[in-house]
Amino acid sequence: MGDETLVGEVVSKLNEVGITDQKIIDAVKALGVNVSADFAELERSDLIAAGLNPVQANKLIKSAQTSGVTETSASSVPVTPPPSFDGILPVVPEEDSWLNALKVGGVLKPDQSTVIAAIRAALADKIGLFDLTQKLIFEMERFADENDEPVDPVFFKLRQQVTQRTYADVFEAIPGLDGSFVTDARKRQLFQRMRTALWPTVGSSHMQLKAWQENWMQGASNPAVLMMAMAGGANLPPGMMAPPDTGILRDCGDDINNAVNSAFKGTGSQIASALAYDASQIRKILDDPRLPALIGASNRDQMLKKLGVSVSANYARQEQNLVKYVLGFMQAKDVASEAEASYFSALCMLGNQIDWDALGLSKTSKSAPNTAS
Repeated sequence: MGDETLVGEVVSKLNEVGITDQKIIDAVKALGVNVSADFAELERSDLIAAGLNPVQANKLIKSAQTSGVTETSASSVPVTPPPSFDGILPVVPEEDSWLNALKVGGVLKPDQSTVIAAIRAALADKIGLFDLTQKLIFEMERFADENDEPVDPVFFKLRQQVTQRTYADVFEAIPGLDGSFVTDARKRQLFQRMRTALWPTVGSSHMQLKAWQENWMQGASNPAVLMMAMAGGANLPPGMMAPPDTGILRDCGDDINNAVNSAFKGTGSQIASALAYDASQIRKILDDPRLPALIGASNRDQMLKKLGVSVSANYARQEQNLVKYVLGFMQAKDVASEAEASYFSALCMLGNQIDWDALGLSKTSKSAPNTAS
């Protein structure tokens, strides 16, 4: 099958669900989709981030999965499905739900929404997301000067967003709290607390989780134990093939919750909320189709490269996995004892999918993203 046929197959599938926008089609291709069956390998959130609505994303994934089952049945070749954590680990809310949750109630506390916001903010800061608006302003003025043209009116709109942040949508339930309180110093303080309190604890939890699973697997794979089990298990000592005690893993969950409380003490929750709002506003800015031309770039990808920001689909997936992993440990205390083995096994599998070094969170050295500068 030639390259043109492959491209046509993907575009045809996108057209079937109503996607004709070339920008969205390019974004889907950037996820690594070369044939229609590749849609089955994507998360729903990947397609939504590329520009599809939830219904379109569901249809594409379901269609690809159904097609895969049919092909497998016809060829009688067994296919092992990728690991699924649905129904076991916590579900990460879609962007709208966690942003809206930040402004519910009169006093913001370090709850699930705050933690999600802060983790995403720390990783966004690591790639320079919060500097994008200022870079856009600089590049727009430079490009206008070089071409003897006046700046576009959007230039002043962006400049106002940088210089007059009010956060009214987020802090409307807290009288007296406005944008003047959200200073660069307070943002750096929150990231520094996460570096010193939260990230090392998260890295340590995965080390403990891997050790727990390895101990379980070593016991179960012991040749003598396997022979006794195959013989009916009559001579097996009680609990020989049972998982190791999970007490140390529950302690890890407590440690992470304590680290969260330490990171978000004082006004940490409010600063995390403001950072989440900033990130959402920047994403909206980048969706303006006029921006690339206003800085002399041919398309959105070239614009991002010119601004020094280029994020792969894999990085976005890593962010999602890290958020789910931290939430998983935060909620471990609520897991029933009979479900602990399955829960922590799923959490370990999820942790193994995280590229800790790529995120600046080495699971062996307990290092953390340097977001305090």
